[in-house]
Amino acid sequence: MDYFKWSRFYVDIIWSVCWCIAAKVYEITKITQNTKFMKKLLTIALLSAGLTIALLSCKSDYDKYQEMMNEASDSPVTEIVTPDGLNFNMNKDEYNSYIDSLPHKEFNYRTYWLFKVENEVYAADFSTPKFYEGKLCSYAFYIEERVSNNTLKNLFVDDFKKIVVYYQKALGEDSKSANLPESWPEFDTYVLTKGNLTVEITRSHYSGGIKVICENKPAAINVQEEKDYGSSYTSKTPSAEVKNNKWNGGVKQVEDYLERTLRDPDSYESIEWSEVKQKDDGYYVRHKYRAKNGFGGMVVTNQLFHIDFSGNVVDVKDLY
Repeated sequence: MDYFKWSRFYVDIIWSVCWCIAAKVYEITKITQNTKFMKKLLTIALLSAGLTIALLSCKSDYDKYQEMMNEASDSPVTEIVTPDGLNFNMNKDEYNSYIDSLPHKEFNYRTYWLFKVENEVYAADFSTPKFYEGKLCSYAFYIEERVSNNTLKNLFVDDFKKIVVYYQKALGEDSKSANLPESWPEFDTYVLTKGNLTVEITRSHYSGGIKVICENKPAAINVQEEKDYGSSYTSKTPSAEVKNNKWNGGVKQVEDYLERTLRDPDSYESIEWSEVKQKDDGYYVRHKYRAKNGFGGMVVTNQLFHIDFSGNVVDVKDLY
């Protein structure tokens, strides 16, 4: 839902109601010739006009978010080091070495990064990063549970607030912030920017999990543009066979993609596949699987794969 369009819709309703009342007052005024009613009419008209102007002059969250993203995309790259200590000049090997060096601990046969915020410690796991011209431009991690007395506990709403405040302090007073409009009511999203650096923090109402995405926006935009440019020339007519195999439901294009991109392909274990769905822009399939993360622990991942009509995996979205 477009927040700005709905705000205009409500303004129109307010305007209409005010003028209906004013018209009624005017009708009574014509009958009674009472000047007090005329004063009421003028007062209502002025108040409704003032309220409308005030509401329209207020910038919606959506407008603010778009403005922040545009500014970050056009900013010179001055913010190199992220609040998490990573560096946008890192190559893949340097990134992997840094992740390996972070404090981590095994819980229930899974290895987590220990993410510390004030007096709290959270169990987090990094997802696949993005690189542009060999340099890190985007990374994300999931915070799934809190660590208390060496055991994992469920997250609270206050944990989301603490993490937002942590990044606000890390970026400083000259950063900008906005709540992302609730186009998806099952999520809360908070966005922070400072120059070229953007941090998006999302909390799922369903699972309670928190996802943090940190990007060097000008480079991250280039990665998306390259993807869009490459996919825009793919055939609209299916030329590759994309389907579930009859033995285990697997999709060859996705299996080949994971073989190329997983940190440890030999650790890969399939859990489940959805049915392949064909749409106007290609095929979609959801796949849940288990594989080793950067710490050597086995992690379950659930992803939606978009495959174009030529059989190329053009987009992958993490589901949680």
